[in-house]
Amino acid sequence: MKVFALSLLMAAGAASAQPLLIHYTQSPPLQYADSRGVLTGHAAAPAIAALTAAGIPFVVRQTPAKQQLVLMQAAEQEPACMLGWLQTPERERVGKFSEVVYEDKRPFALTWSGNPAMHDEEPLKDTLADKQLRVVVNRGVSYGVVIDRGLLRYKTPTIPSSADTQQLLDMLRRHSIDYFFITEEELDEAIKASGYPASHYKRIYFSDLYKGYARRLWCSKSVPDETFKRLNGAIVRLHK
Repeated sequence: MKVFALSLLMAAGAASAQPLLIHYTQSPPLQYADSRGVLTGHAAAPAIAALTAAGIPFVVRQTPAKQQLVLMQAAEQEPACMLGWLQTPERERVGKFSEVVYEDKRPFALTWSGNPAMHDEEPLKDTLADKQLRVVVNRGVSYGVVIDRGLLRYKTPTIPSSADTQQLLDMLRRHSIDYFFITEEELDEAIKASGYPASHYKRIYFSDLYKGYARRLWCSKSVPDETFKRLNGAIVRLHK
């Protein structure tokens, strides 16, 4: 795990307190370390602002998502929060979720341009119930409660994968899959990095899915209730 020492922020008068660990994955533009090693991004910036406003000492660590899941399942959890996670019933059983720090834009599925089997602005169930469509879902990833439940309800045949976004874009270009779910924020950065034009792909929005993913801090139960309350209070105040 990579530690950014410059990102250690100690609250005034709390130098002796154990800092809260903030784990994140490098996922621009939502959360990433800039050239100075400072954590920033759409989800990271408001979270850092809330921690600072609440006077909570913390240190950030770049930690792979899989390792974050392991840490949350550990019997002896250290006081820590995982940045940018989506709230699900399964995750609530092993941790607690903060107030929303960032809400993504409208979610969609990405397919290859010219795919005749996928149509924009149809109900989500029409896509999930189509057993001929090949969809990749990343292991351990939530796509929001509506999509997660839909995948189960309609028994959507899925291709479990650990591929990153660049690999998924390559699979679409080769027409080896039909679609995967992604946010607009993530896609814009990924297409820039891929070197391929956006016209190679087609966004499939759903007529019954408008609300974006709500990003939160997923905190271990060992985070003191008083600290967690201060954090949530600061998030709410800064969102006003």
